[in-house]
Amino acid sequence: MEKHCSNSFHNSKFKSMKKQSYPQLYRQKFLLAMLKRFNGTLNITDFMKYVFLTEYEEANNKKFSFVPYKYGPFSFQVYADLRRLEQLSFIKFDETLSLVDNNTNYISLLNDNDQDAINTTFNKYFKLKGQVLLEDVCNRYPYFTIKSEIVNAKKKSIAINSNNSTPSIFTVGYEGKSIDFYLNQLIENNIHLVIDVRKNPISMKYGFSKNFLSKTLPELDIEYIHLPQLGIETQKRKNLNSINDYKRLFKEYEISILNNCRTSIDTIVQLYRVKTRIALTCFENDVKLCHRSVIARVIESNYGITVFHI
Repeated sequence: MEKHCSNSFHNSKFKSMKKQSYPQLYRQKFLLAMLKRFNGTLNITDFMKYVFLTEYEEANNKKFSFVPYKYGPFSFQVYADLRRLEQLSFIKFDETLSLVDNNTNYISLLNDNDQDAINTTFNKYFKLKGQVLLEDVCNRYPYFTIKSEIVNAKKKSIAINSNNSTPSIFTVGYEGKSIDFYLNQLIENNIHLVIDVRKNPISMKYGFSKNFLSKTLPELDIEYIHLPQLGIETQKRKNLNSINDYKRLFKEYEISILNNCRTSIDTIVQLYRVKTRIALTCFENDVKLCHRSVIARVIESNYGITVFHI
């Protein structure tokens, strides 16, 4: 059970934090506690690696996922939470992270397991910093070097060659996933192109709006395009209470939209033949509740291409 907050934490900034969802609030407490344990000031790259080591080696329940990035393991969610903490004036954030209030015992706000995890990471790695820390992490976790700008090409080649290269079409939903978990699914399945089939590619969930995906995916060597003509209007998705409701919607969708969007289906198939491994993406985790299943069925029926659902 989470321990009671110290009195100094019950201030206007904490009240602002409490307006957020509990998991998000706890994640941010965890980051504050991590920074506090390392004496309140850390280089952002080192901080990211310490969080990674804590999550992957010590914590029972992961709060963050990480992706291979320019300097080894990186979490877009950690970065976003740090920016939120900066907005709330808990930290100063430039190349160095520093606590605004270094007197608050943020560690006491965590459950016992996370307190132990942070303390263990500190005791094991606090002497490792900068290039030494980065090399240690990359040597022991080679998967996270495949997008790195600083590790040797041989190590990158070994990691990349482990990916499947058979030409394939996939579908993937992001419901219930963090942006980092979702990006890892794309990387691990060696996806070269993501095709967004949402009508309106915006999301209240961090990382899943068109602006973010169109900017971030290319940094991971994954192209992004949006085919809004294949989406379903939001209004039509309301009041779906049973599987029969979905069946009726998808039957209408196939007749009224897909039959008039054959060129878009052709475009998907043409892109598949060029890019070889592509993924259609939308919201729902259960493909049976998403119109991408109808698109997949049409592709399979008309082109004989098996579509896999991640």
